[in-house]
Amino acid sequence: MNNKDGSMDRFTICIEKGLLSKLDGIVAERGYPSRSQAMSDFIRRAIVKKEWHRGQDCAGTVSVVYDPASDGPARAVEKLLVKHAASVAASQTVLLKDRRVMLTAAVTGKPADLERLADALRAVKGVTHGSFSITAPLH
Repeated sequence: MNNKDGSMDRFTICIEKGLLSKLDGIVAERGYPSRSQAMSDFIRRAIVKKEWHRGQDCAGTVSVVYDPASDGPARAVEKLLVKHAASVAASQTVLLKDRRVMLTAAVTGKPADLERLADALRAVKGVTHGSFSITAPLH
């Protein structure tokens, strides 16, 4: 993992036969420049998950898709964002090619609070798709 001064730590691992070729497949499929980059990403994800379970403040995103032709979803989503304004760092609304709307909000706070916000947004009548992702712990 990169240190603040840009240096790298090195370590050697041994894995079961057959896993290395599967790792190489993931590296190629996801476009990592090297196994080391892939492993660093996997480790960072594990750290984020650990921090999430400990309840430390995190940054993440919530995205929802809805049809703007019906009156309900846009207003309800907006009300929820205002109600949870302390957790919403920014939001962006994009008109998709099929005339539906995708709203993505950058959020920060306690994971449980962010998950409740994401659940509330996904539960809005008229929202057809939604996702929630914790991206990084905030130290």
